[in-house]
Amino acid sequence: MINRRLGRTGYEVSALGMGGFQFTGQFGVKPAEADAIIDYGISKGINFIDTAQLYGGGESEAIVGRALQRHPGADKPIICAKVGHFQGGILRDLPAEKIAAAYFDPEEIIRTIKHSMWVMRVDTLDMLMLHEIERTWNTNYETGDSVGLTVLEELKKQGVVKYIGASSWDCDALASVANTGRLDAVLVAGGISLLSRWMFDRLVPACKAHDVGVIVGASLGQNTPGLVFKNREALKPFLEADDPKLNMFATKLNCLYDLADELDLSMVQMVVRYILSFEDIHSHTMGVRAMEHVIDNIKSAEMGPLEDKYVQRINSIQDMGESYTPKQLADMQRLNKLFK
Repeated sequence: MINRRLGRTGYEVSALGMGGFQFTGQFGVKPAEADAIIDYGISKGINFIDTAQLYGGGESEAIVGRALQRHPGADKPIICAKVGHFQGGILRDLPAEKIAAAYFDPEEIIRTIKHSMWVMRVDTLDMLMLHEIERTWNTNYETGDSVGLTVLEELKKQGVVKYIGASSWDCDALASVANTGRLDAVLVAGGISLLSRWMFDRLVPACKAHDVGVIVGASLGQNTPGLVFKNREALKPFLEADDPKLNMFATKLNCLYDLADELDLSMVQMVVRYILSFEDIHSHTMGVRAMEHVIDNIKSAEMGPLEDKYVQRINSIQDMGESYTPKQLADMQRLNKLFK
């Protein structure tokens, strides 16, 4: 397994990490299987796991906590925790206005963090991030100011948290905050996939300038049909739709399918190897909901990065024209309907 330095944290993290969202009961995964998935990943060199208060209604943190108890020694994984999305955590039963107000109340923010630490059975957190800074934290992107970030900075001073950061689907928002120098690491969802690499426009340069660790997730658009499995027949409605962005989406996928066939790779294998080709991306957290997923992800990583000529071909496909992102299509509830 390739390891990379996670920016100024100094952590040596596995270039293939594990996302903690999908191995919960929310996706039908049984606790014993979740434990086995993590144990297998650790045995094969994965040492970086991402979790959050929201994931599985808190179950992800419990799964991670069990793993830390089983792996307390040299193979202990580095955990990236996230605070936020209070509607899915321990504040969920409060009135909506109180949940909204919690993002501006240090005591309430700390209440949820202490609960997360109790569930994970830790006295300190390796890394703690604001979950999706573009949503309810009311962050000033130019200064980084928000009640949440101030809380994280204070916990870092106290030694409760070793390093702090922020996650987002918005590369530009993360780039602006990274440029303030107040973050140790960022986690960007959807910043790179086989369809686009927009995180390299502003985010990666900002992180390099301030030695900020870079983690990516949602490279498959959170299981976007067409990015997970090749399905040329399903592309026909896209090509026939009266929408140039949908047409381009299908055109790009057709070209990607051709390359994957040429390389004898699945779409998942190709994206793992593609992202592994960028040394400025320190860890790629892949969601797993079954043992075969983590086995295949590790197999893909062990194949190594794609040759540069194939990386350039994927980049050229991405640059063919403007198309919807998987997240945009999912948000419009169009993708799954059209991809049947």
